[in-house]
Amino acid sequence: MTTTNMHSATQSKLILLWLISMFSLQIASIAEKNKTLKFEVHSGYFVSNKFEPNKTRSFVVAKSQKHFDQVFGVAFVLGDKSHRLEENELKSKTVIAAIRRGKSLCDFKVNSITNNDGVLEVKYAAKMQKESTASFASPLIISVPKGNYKAIHFIENGKVLKQIKSIDKK
Repeated sequence: MTTTNMHSATQSKLILLWLISMFSLQIASIAEKNKTLKFEVHSGYFVSNKFEPNKTRSFVVAKSQKHFDQVFGVAFVLGDKSHRLEENELKSKTVIAAIRRGKSLCDFKVNSITNNDGVLEVKYAAKMQKESTASFASPLIISVPKGNYKAIHFIENGKVLKQIKSIDKK
């Protein structure tokens, strides 16, 4: 191998390393902008019958305990092992909730919560149980870290059901 060929091979390797580095930085930047958030699902609450009682679906963004308490109450049952909000938890977190009302209970499962350039995307599955004669209000209550979110999109079973824009900053 000649000196010219070795220099050309070294130069090609450096260019290749530079391209790989730039590509990796772009992927890291995209991942940072569209990052998955840590969240907690809470249970052991009922929906106040004064909160939007005639709507089949409601969506809530509660940034304070006072607002949360206007929508939800604590439901105590024997042997309760519900995961409730800790005292003062809403000082560092925001609660987002989806509520389904109807003649059956609804089972929820959160698929993911991501922050896409300031838009909080809440993706979850909802499945209605067998109908009965009673009326139910089934809440999905989630806490996420407070943040500068421009909007929240509630995406149920792959369909955007609600877009809340211009939510208050921290």
